[in-house]
Amino acid sequence: MARGVSILTDSASDITPQELASWQVELVPMTLAFGGKDPFRDDHTIPMDKLWARMEAGETLTTSQPSLQAFLDLFERARELDRSVVYIAISSAISGTFQTARMAANMTGYNHIHIVDARQAAASAAEKLLVWRACKLRDQGLSAGEIARELTQLRGRVRLFACIDSLEYLVRGGRLSRLTGNVGSLLNIKPLISFSPDGQVSVIRKVPGLKRAVSELCETVRAHRADTAFPVIPLFAKDAANCREFLAQLGQRVGLSTVTPPQEIGATIGCYIGPGGFGLSYVEAPA
Repeated sequence: MARGVSILTDSASDITPQELASWQVELVPMTLAFGGKDPFRDDHTIPMDKLWARMEAGETLTTSQPSLQAFLDLFERARELDRSVVYIAISSAISGTFQTARMAANMTGYNHIHIVDARQAAASAAEKLLVWRACKLRDQGLSAGEIARELTQLRGRVRLFACIDSLEYLVRGGRLSRLTGNVGSLLNIKPLISFSPDGQVSVIRKVPGLKRAVSELCETVRAHRADTAFPVIPLFAKDAANCREFLAQLGQRVGLSTVTPPQEIGATIGCYIGPGGFGLSYVEAPA
């Protein structure tokens, strides 16, 4: 009998409780803390509106990777159940989570653990697309090794294009200097971001004003045509208004109308994006 396959991902993928249940995926939560105190797990226990309220009140939310022990426990349980594992990890270029998971896999000595570095599908809805594909392949009867190999090929086609509405949260998270953030805010600069091939956050353009940002984001999506065999996922941070405006323009200018309902960015990534951010994640059509 073929060994069963367990699909794991971390909370950076913004996978919802409903998706965890319906897709039969296990969550490896990141750790969150306000001001470095009283850490808690990013496992949907605390609603996002409460976290946004604290961030907007001036508190800084920080993130840290799952512990080595968390992975050891999951991998040892898979061994006991005689199940293979495919773990889709946040990009190794922005977190040490991938390396920690590999260390745990080596420590267990269990040869049926496959850890996929999301890289260009680094996090948020982009990482979720790899999880979605992994579940489809599992349900088709592919082995864990076959699933991992296909995800490794697919990740380079995954795209996430987004606009950051405010630079304040990048400054708070230490990803941007206070001076640069102040100048950008004064000029009403809206950075458009993506993930580089190695999985780092990349600023692809800086534009003045929201209207221009929406227009430029539409043109960016037009230049990278979506493969509609895969989900096309709009995303937003806290407030979906900017995302809805973007989708309206996208439908008129690009003709991309078959998309999932807009999905909210979770805490692990949202603490850097800040409220008002929006974007789109999808798989680019083959050349």
